[in-house]
Amino acid sequence: MAEKTFLEKFNKYQPTDTEIIRVLSCVQNYSIRLNKEARVIEADVYFDQIVNKNLLYRIENEIREAYSLNYMKLLPKYSAELFDTRYFEQILLEAERVGIVARGFFSGCDWEIVGEDITITIPFVSGGVTLLKNAETPQIIERIIFAEFGRKFNVNIKSDEKLASSMRDKVSSELKVHDRNIIEQSKRYDSGSIQGSESAPKSEKEVAGANLPRVASLNSGAEVKIDNGICSIGYKKFDLSSPEYAYGEEFDVNPTPIADLNGYSRGVVIIGEVFGFTQEPARRGNKVATTFFVYDGNTSIEVRAYEDDVNSAQIANVAKNGSAIALYGKSEIEKKKDGVGKDLIFSFNHIAKIKEIKRFDNAEEKRVELHLHTQMSTMDALLPPDEAVKKAHEWGHKAVAITDHGNVQAYQMAMLAAEKLGMKVIYGMEAYFVNDKTSAVVGEYKGSFEDEFIVFDIETTGLSVLTSQIIEIGAVKIKGGEVIDRFNEFVNPGVAIPDVIVELTGIDDSMVADAEKIDVVLRKFLDFIGNRLLIAHNANFDVSFIRKASRDLGYKFTNPYLDTVTLSRFLNSDLKSHKLDVVAKYYNLGEFNHHRACDDAEILANIFFAMVEKMDRFDIKNFDDLQRDMSENANPLNIKPYHQVILVKNPTGLKNLYKLVSYSYLKYYKRMPRIPKSELEKHREGLIIGSACEAGELFRAILEKKPEEDIKNIVNFYDYLEIQPISNNRFLIDEGTVGSDDDLKELNRQIVELGEKYKKPVVATCDVHYLNPDDEIGRKVLLAGMRFKDADKDCPLYLRTTEEMLEEFSYLGEEKAREVV
Repeated sequence: MAEKTFLEKFNKYQPTDTEIIRVLSCVQNYSIRLNKEARVIEADVYFDQIVNKNLLYRIENEIREAYSLNYMKLLPKYSAELFDTRYFEQILLEAERVGIVARGFFSGCDWEIVGEDITITIPFVSGGVTLLKNAETPQIIERIIFAEFGRKFNVNIKSDEKLASSMRDKVSSELKVHDRNIIEQSKRYDSGSIQGSESAPKSEKEVAGANLPRVASLNSGAEVKIDNGICSIGYKKFDLSSPEYAYGEEFDVNPTPIADLNGYSRGVVIIGEVFGFTQEPARRGNKVATTFFVYDGNTSIEVRAYEDDVNSAQIANVAKNGSAIALYGKSEIEKKKDGVGKDLIFSFNHIAKIKEIKRFDNAEEKRVELHLHTQMSTMDALLPPDEAVKKAHEWGHKAVAITDHGNVQAYQMAMLAAEKLGMKVIYGMEAYFVNDKTSAVVGEYKGSFEDEFIVFDIETTGLSVLTSQIIEIGAVKIKGGEVIDRFNEFVNPGVAIPDVIVELTGIDDSMVADAEKIDVVLRKFLDFIGNRLLIAHNANFDVSFIRKASRDLGYKFTNPYLDTVTLSRFLNSDLKSHKLDVVAKYYNLGEFNHHRACDDAEILANIFFAMVEKMDRFDIKNFDDLQRDMSENANPLNIKPYHQVILVKNPTGLKNLYKLVSYSYLKYYKRMPRIPKSELEKHREGLIIGSACEAGELFRAILEKKPEEDIKNIVNFYDYLEIQPISNNRFLIDEGTVGSDDDLKELNRQIVELGEKYKKPVVATCDVHYLNPDDEIGRKVLLAGMRFKDADKDCPLYLRTTEEMLEEFSYLGEEKAREVV
């Protein structure tokens, strides 16, 4: 039984919904599992009454946002007697959430419980049942019931073709009624018998529209801005100064954003780009049914018309796909064709042609994009290769690079488009690079395993070296397989310790309240370690905090260090995970108080002793032997990959890139095709190597505050360095790695300074994944389909013009911005 209520435990989460407060305020029985590194929380929550799934999903999302988590899952627990058939719809909601094929199959289904057997009859033919069974949907439903109520059932799904036929007849009948209603309303509207919405009493359709969901809306609403005849809505701009009236009568083009339509509205003007245009004979009469969609830069709406052949031909001539038009008419609501939910549609009386003002690169000197992904970057980018080439040519760019993730499949389509246009394509790839020539030791150290070392660990208020504080430093001094001295100090961070850290480490505000500040504790620690080699698990994290604090305080800190995670990957290649507790168990070292610096340091010392014994059996006697063996026997499949851009300079480089791609899939594939540094160095002729994005080796080294010598070696390996718009990396703020946009700008400034210092060109790129800003919604759909928890986060990876990039990097100064752009 937890001492605090659920809401008290998650005190950063402050719900305003009274129903959420009522449900959670009395919950005391719960258990929490969390993963600090992955920023993941799961909670078993015991309720004494059924809670609606949609409410739980809301709570999950709000907690995730409040704590900047990557994943938050509430697992409700109920008494077995609360389970009955009224809960089936809730189970289906959860099944649709976790089972890909479940969605949409259970509309109109029947449930039956006999003993411990549940039979679900769906209105589909047998093929639908086969699909559900192949996706293990029955087992998913069984697991949901057991997890929530502790009851075991056998779930069987069967089809009923009679029920399916009945459903089809019902839908067909409803469609006919809809058609008649639409035609009748259109006649009444045209004759003027329907009055404006201000004077007419509200119908059931009008009232129902109040809660109508938007279709393909990028924002909850959109502001209309009109300046000198130029109208802006969402991401689009239209010239309304000289409309060409092409159908019906003239009207005042004063548009309403589609997002603001919320039911039956008469005398409305909408504008936008046409897509999805179709025409076919109507079910009744001599009419033609015209359907198309209009997108105004924020939201789209379906437009319908029922006209004779002459008028339909005139409409088709005006409302072509890709054209920009203004429509005068009315919006109304009708039930969806499947009978579930409602749709907002638009019908019109008059049409005018207008002009869309599309983005164009008007700079006298054009930029060249050197980092661009096409549809061949699977489930990540939207841009067809030929469209990328065409757009760059249209904007007057001399060339464009194609750099898909781990493959070169876009080359042929890009080449054909380029040949027709007389355009240059720079062939390239964003590789998954692994440094198989690295060592477990960072910095210079040539001693033996019998020297004195410092094994240490720290605890912090968070994961970001820029925004988090040290709260504990624990260390042991070792020599010859024994602990000879200890250091353990709390640090008063000057800020409240987050609940998630208290839960993880057991360190709360009261424990550090009387501790000394970091300036005093760090001085003591530096005196304790002297110039000895440091040993830590995932050492880059711990050392980066010590290094930053030392720099801030003006203390000297240049100690070399050994990372036992890297060493474990080399020595213990049979392990799938190299977390501290996993490695301790591997060496049979017993239980310890994980996530306390003092205990972690003590257990890590024993792990190191065990590793030294194992190295001795491999005839590795000192650090020189270790460096040699790691270089000769490094397994690229066990090394963390970084992103890296490879561009082709000439035919030799193209051949070498093809070789590297082949090796990456045939010899070095593990979750992704990897290119080891050793192979890249063998085949580097004719290639240009760039440092890539925030997932690149250089950017990560800067974030981790690696020593200047390490960063120098990384920079010197690359032919050019890359910086990107700060909006590309704002997710680092969300996850707590950096604190603000200013921090992101400073990271780019550091890369520019490194380029100047080591004589490396610095290039500003977009990391393009789609063409225009409003295309982002398509990528969000892709990411959501792969169940990325942050799929809805904005990440504007679109192709920018020269002017847009100069504005983006203006904080570097006019001269430097022009240089990098």
